[in-house]
Amino acid sequence: MKRWRGLALGTLTAFLLSAPTADAAEATTAAVRTAAVDEGAARDAARAAKAAERAERQAARAAAKAERQRAIADAKAARAEAKTAPTASPAKAAEVAAPASGESATSAAVESAAAERTAAPPALSEKETARLERQQMLADRKAERAAVKAERKAALAAARAEKRAEAAAERAEKKAARAEEKATNKRDRKSRYKTLFVDNGFTYYMDVQNTRWVPRPYNSSEYMIDAWVRLVENTTGEPVAEDGKIRPAKYFLEHYYISPQRHEIMFMSELEVTGRPDNAVKERAYDPKNWEQLVPGSIEDALYEAITARMKGAPGSGTGGMSVRDMIEEYARISF
Repeated sequence: MKRWRGLALGTLTAFLLSAPTADAAEATTAAVRTAAVDEGAARDAARAAKAAERAERQAARAAAKAERQRAIADAKAARAEAKTAPTASPAKAAEVAAPASGESATSAAVESAAAERTAAPPALSEKETARLERQQMLADRKAERAAVKAERKAALAAARAEKRAEAAAERAEKKAARAEEKATNKRDRKSRYKTLFVDNGFTYYMDVQNTRWVPRPYNSSEYMIDAWVRLVENTTGEPVAEDGKIRPAKYFLEHYYISPQRHEIMFMSELEVTGRPDNAVKERAYDPKNWEQLVPGSIEDALYEAITARMKGAPGSGTGGMSVRDMIEEYARISF
């Protein structure tokens, strides 16, 4: 127990002896800390002062730049106004357009711009003028493209309309041709004269009552077509009545021999008829030398094709396509 007390008293004595040293150390530490804080505060204050000074310089530069830009804009406006106003004085225009340097040039430009603004109405700047010009150019290009598009659309519409009109005209022409053909067939059904074709202002008809198969002279085994053709001009006078039927007032009659077997044609006679024909026809005598070969595309070739197409009863068997009346007239020499 005495020993523990001795230890405790020794410890307490050592603690009491070391207390001034700890206080001194703590005071020294506090002083060091205070000095460090003061130094940091000084550095912060110096940095803040530098930042403020830098901000002030930047503000000054910004203000100077803004002043210069405003002066330049005023100078440009003055030049634009001088360009648009020919009555402005040359001295004033020269003063506005003359280049300047430093603060004197800026102040001169500002004063000139202020004078111009007070003397004349405000004008557009070059940038605004250029912008307006670009807008006008774009509007012109847009209008030009719209005009080209509208013109192209109108051309296409016109082409389609023309095509439709041509198609309608072609359909109408075909319809009229079919109607004409139908009317011709109906008219020819009970008519003595059958329509062959129309050429060069004349309509060619075949007289079916007098067109027939007959033996070829000097060759009884071969037959030929004895054809009568009537030519009616399309612009002749008024028709006249004949046995209850209508016939033209003036026409032409042509007489042909046609040999389908040899592909030949022979012209015999032609007469002009006004009213009723006379029974006095002067024909040339039959001569084998008068047979003609057909020329493609000629009137004779067209007559040959049309007449042989209508003569269905080609000779070759029995009566050779001849009627009883033709046989009696040909062989018995009896005419009716």
